[in-house]
Amino acid sequence: MGAMKGPGQRPGVGAVLLGLGRVTRFLGFVLGAGAGSGLAHAFFVDPGPDVQDIHWSVRVLLVVAVPFSGWLLFAGGRRLVVRGKQHRAPVIASFGQLRGERYLLYLRPFGMDRRMAEPPPDAPGGGMRSPFEMPGHTTEDFILRQFSALGKVVAVGQPGEELPLLGARRGYLPLDDWKAPVSALLQGSHTVLLSVAPGPGTEWEFTEALRTVAPERLVLMVACGAGEYDAFRRGVAELYATRRCQEGGSAWASLPDLPDCPVPAPGGKRQWVLPVRAFITFDREWRPTVFPFVVRVPWLRHLWTVRRLIHGELQPLLGRLGRLPARGTVDVVPLQRSAGEPARSPDPSPRPAASPPIPAARQPLLGSVHVHHQRAPRKRWRRGGSGWRG
Repeated sequence: MGAMKGPGQRPGVGAVLLGLGRVTRFLGFVLGAGAGSGLAHAFFVDPGPDVQDIHWSVRVLLVVAVPFSGWLLFAGGRRLVVRGKQHRAPVIASFGQLRGERYLLYLRPFGMDRRMAEPPPDAPGGGMRSPFEMPGHTTEDFILRQFSALGKVVAVGQPGEELPLLGARRGYLPLDDWKAPVSALLQGSHTVLLSVAPGPGTEWEFTEALRTVAPERLVLMVACGAGEYDAFRRGVAELYATRRCQEGGSAWASLPDLPDCPVPAPGGKRQWVLPVRAFITFDREWRPTVFPFVVRVPWLRHLWTVRRLIHGELQPLLGRLGRLPARGTVDVVPLQRSAGEPARSPDPSPRPAASPPIPAARQPLLGSVHVHHQRAPRKRWRRGGSGWRG
């Protein structure tokens, strides 16, 4: 897939930030993890004659302040690493280049980007918690990385953003002509990952997915509270009724019933609740199934435990999606700008332009698609390898 520099990207600056961030993170870890115990031993356990001349309050302050400064330095280094990766993240030059590729489409309201750009919350575990369990990851990057074995995860980037966020590979569309390309992307995707939240853009994408996507290829990500979830359900119901009335056609069947907002069951002090609390899938009759996404973390663990637990928790969902057959080639509407031209906000008084028609669905519409399950293809290992928004 072709790549280009995105808005504001400077790969050279990204390389410098990556190097500086990794060094800063290492120094912060040394200070945070080692300096506290070393100073405590030198000041209180086995103080020398020179140390005894230092007032006890000063010694206590140093024992507390030095490790705290180290962890602040570690957190700053982690942010530098993320910033450096943003400068070097690959960007899609044209969505037309996805033709024939196997990809997953990530849709969400742009207002959720800031929340998903934060680091994942620390897993419970007290003294067994390691700062390297989620090194240099954002929440979006960490969650969507779990789906990367199924295909490339792509998304429409927010126009005017300073740098592309980590996670799904971004491409950019004009503000006035986005529905036709998004409809085509929906029809060509192996799986659609739609983050639930109220807003006219996300609600339109959901109703368009009901019209053009096989039920078993749609996955809803619940990363919002019950209030936002219920507002999304109400907005979808109103928009779906409006579209069915205005656009007509006998294929607009009844709107599927969405379950109530999933609430994590209480799991005690070892329960790790991530921003994405559940996934919702559908069978061929649009009956929903909820996959709760809550992990119980053991107190005793090593560096890779949390990542393995996450992968194991998602394995039933990933296995189900991996058995879906490959999609055929679909015409993807290209970007309405030249390759290499950075995305920019539209002119305050743009010239009127005719929008391209929304592609007709390449398959029967709502509730009439049956995806036959197939055995997932065996992986071959190489040696040495290791949306629009309101």
